[in-house]
Amino acid sequence: MIFGVLADTQDVLTTSQFLALKKAFKGVDAILHAGPVGDMRVIEQLGKIAPTKAVCGNAESSYVRSDLYVRQAWRVGPVTLGLVHGYGKPHGLKKWLLKQFEEEPVQVIVYGRNFEPTARQLGENYFFNPGSFSGNLPEGFHRKKGPARVGLLFIHGKKVDGQAGIPVST
Repeated sequence: MIFGVLADTQDVLTTSQFLALKKAFKGVDAILHAGPVGDMRVIEQLGKIAPTKAVCGNAESSYVRSDLYVRQAWRVGPVTLGLVHGYGKPHGLKKWLLKQFEEEPVQVIVYGRNFEPTARQLGENYFFNPGSFSGNLPEGFHRKKGPARVGLLFIHGKKVDGQAGIPVST
């Protein structure tokens, strides 16, 4: 299964953003949005490209928070996948992410917090962060904005791989 992954849209997609995502996610089986979504219409827009799952982020309105879960977990064949935005500083984030799924352990964690593109196996878990679609950079970068970034996550049986931080021209 191939997932198009993004985080940090923050608002309704412009026509050029939508078209860029449609091109970047051509052929994906589903889209995962790791928050913040910004507006529920984003989910509707993404649904025109592929079925979409999303979680709320740290900067959502009460309207969005009432419609989206903070985290989700489900099976993709033999692999359990978790989707969560994440909170806090980068130091200790992966430990915090694992704690969110203690009751329902997952092998793959897709998250959006800190916006540092990540596609990495650490122990028994695969951590995936697509980077920021709105161009926010990870902590420590002195520039204010970078390019819009997305990711592709591949799950084939028990094998998991991904490409994070793919620049998208919007």
